[in-house]
Amino acid sequence: MPHRINFITAEEFTDPIQAYGDVEFILDFEDAAQVLRLWRNPHLGRSSREGAVLSLAAKNAVAMENIVQKIMTTYLTANEEERLLNELKILRFMGDRILPDVLERVNRNELQTLEEILKYIQDLLRNLKYEGSVDLDQLAEKLNQLQEIIDIEITDAFGRKKRISRESVMDLLGKILGRFLLKQISVAPIDEVQKRPRGTIRLKETYKSAILSSQNIPPTSVKQEDIIRVKKDRRSLVYLIVDMSQSMKKAVFEGKMSRLDGALLTSLSLYYYFKIMNRRKRKRFDMFKLAVVPVRKNPTVVDDDSKMENYLLTADAKGKTYMVQAIQTAIEHAKKQRVDKDIDVYFTIVTDGMPNVPTFPYDYRKNEELQKYFSEIQTKTKPETIDCLIQLNGIFKHLKNDRTRNWNISYFLMGTESLRNKELFIHTKQMLKGITRPILIDPAQIKKLGEQILRESMMHA
Repeated sequence: MPHRINFITAEEFTDPIQAYGDVEFILDFEDAAQVLRLWRNPHLGRSSREGAVLSLAAKNAVAMENIVQKIMTTYLTANEEERLLNELKILRFMGDRILPDVLERVNRNELQTLEEILKYIQDLLRNLKYEGSVDLDQLAEKLNQLQEIIDIEITDAFGRKKRISRESVMDLLGKILGRFLLKQISVAPIDEVQKRPRGTIRLKETYKSAILSSQNIPPTSVKQEDIIRVKKDRRSLVYLIVDMSQSMKKAVFEGKMSRLDGALLTSLSLYYYFKIMNRRKRKRFDMFKLAVVPVRKNPTVVDDDSKMENYLLTADAKGKTYMVQAIQTAIEHAKKQRVDKDIDVYFTIVTDGMPNVPTFPYDYRKNEELQKYFSEIQTKTKPETIDCLIQLNGIFKHLKNDRTRNWNISYFLMGTESLRNKELFIHTKQMLKGITRPILIDPAQIKKLGEQILRESMMHA
């Protein structure tokens, strides 16, 4: 009767003290940043010591119930039955003697870390004498499950609490933030003005449509409904190029969330947003693909789940701003994708400073007007930064003139409104002249960065 056998699964166990139901969990951006920090730091991630013991107790209880049902309802050999009875004895010993003692000491703050809990259990095993034949080696192996429970206790915007396993954090945060972004971006203003559809006019198809509607050759007029445009359901490669320099450690809210936290959460929310959009489109190919390119020495392209998880876990704000190298890496990656003209490329750059590591050799034409601008002004900007700005301008100009596909560039600068009068903004604006404009975003509003990036992309779509 194998269909009647219950197996212990690796499912997420809810808190045995309280069931929260299926209510949608809603996290504020700052709360999501706290969860992200707990996840990125395993020691902080063990924030609920009681939760670790209770989670083990819940798994222990389910395992005992499954063994009892298997013994009662399934044909077993003598050896198999003896093995299960011994395991049941071990689990009962854990549930009756060890876990209650551990939980009590945790609640009295005598055991404050997972390491202390494990050491106490090991000492307990050496000192305990149990009337019966409990295999202490097997018991120790069972208790080692504690090492696998690095739960994170989170509270949502309505005060609901739950604990989640470490491996489910990225998926939980991504879905919550991605859905929130979807809701925000889907809210369109309602007015009585019908805007002109965007896109390049297809002249031949428009001419044919006008002939049919006017019943004349040549057509007497071309109406709005006659205009045929290039289908806008185009495939897009979106590259989020994120500054990871030392300055990104600056706090956004009085020492809590950093600029790096905000950038990482934005990366995650956009990553899941495009996943959701692709599922809704239900096309043969994914219409959107997001890749993240961290601005750091030897930049790489983050373009799948495992890379994204590693990026979120290991990202650190340090060192210089290798912006030129990151953009070149993104260009090389984009060119290795399909070269069809119906695939657009969007570069979204998020930084709080100027690049300061030029690249050599440099293969693009330098803008003489920009070189003249920097040679004629008095500036405190370092020569290597000026070289980087000139190099970036050459790269962006080259992309704009590329006829093989559409390259779109958005450049976000993090800073307060006063930044507009500083060299950082003025030089960046000059570097982007004829290409795009710098978009200033106050770090205190970084939770809206994902929404701004999407709206900016739609403007250029």
